[in-house]
Amino acid sequence: MGGGVGLSINTPFRVATEKTVFAMPETLIGFFPDVGATYFLPRLDGELGIYLGLTGHQLKAYDTVYVPLSLWLNFRWAGIATHYVPSERLEALESRLAEVNSPDFNKVNAILEEFENGPPKGYHFAISPDVQLAIDQ
Repeated sequence: MGGGVGLSINTPFRVATEKTVFAMPETLIGFFPDVGATYFLPRLDGELGIYLGLTGHQLKAYDTVYVPLSLWLNFRWAGIATHYVPSERLEALESRLAEVNSPDFNKVNAILEEFENGPPKGYHFAISPDVQLAIDQ
């Protein structure tokens, strides 16, 4: 949230877990998004970034990677996080990443994809498909 977003959003890999919360809370008290958010929010797919910047709405874990476009599990990349890895797998992920001996982004990405999961069972998106379509319109 807030400043943490500004530090991490420009990195090539951003891993979300079930504990991740994304928001620009300063907008709830009438401030404009800071930490470079006025640059990256409008560049998110669709109008999600504008919506988040205007409302301060919070996204949960998997919402930072994908947003639902229909009830039939059609998704669009949200672009805030690049990968979703459950927190119980982070230690193993860290061990695998430590094995990479070069700054090869393809290797890092492949390892992250090994540890990725879809949304947890029973996961409820913070923004419903109907609301996401309305936001984009």
